[in-house]
Amino acid sequence: MKNPFYRKTFTIFLLLCTVMVSGVIAQSNDLVVMIDSKYSQKQQVLGNLPLGTAVFEIGTQGNPWQQIREYMEQNRSTVAIHLFANASYNALQLGNTTYALEEAEQELELPMLEGLYQGNNIQLLIYDCNLGSNPEGLSLLKKISERAYFNIAVPTHCNSIFGSDLVFDHTTMNQTTTNSIFIR
Repeated sequence: MKNPFYRKTFTIFLLLCTVMVSGVIAQSNDLVVMIDSKYSQKQQVLGNLPLGTAVFEIGTQGNPWQQIREYMEQNRSTVAIHLFANASYNALQLGNTTYALEEAEQELELPMLEGLYQGNNIQLLIYDCNLGSNPEGLSLLKKISERAYFNIAVPTHCNSIFGSDLVFDHTTMNQTTTNSIFIR
């Protein structure tokens, strides 16, 4: 270590490694998995995620849309949210609240999410085989999309959210979306 050339080379090497690691960490916020704390397949989802995937758990305390907004405000580079929550043919369960069309119309936090818009709509991919398979579910997603300014994507035909054939073939703003987080 007494050779000055070796010290400079080693220092440059460390700086390059730091820059590369910082770049990888910064890019990891491009997408996030948000999982409701009461989601029935939570452990299966967590066990199948690619390594290094950012995960945010939506808790039962407070407003779930406010939790999402606060996370997004702290992670401005996020462009896609992969949402795992219990749903039925016409409702989405987040935290302790079931959102059907009427609840989505009255949710005061949804318009607050529009403030996150920075030229590109945030993609909200909802992993559920029921919600997108019928007009009532699609109406709910359209209402949430209109109020939050998210491009919401959902599969309309699926048997399992874990299948390699899962396609988000319905979007509320007719924009392209990312693939399933399980496709590697």
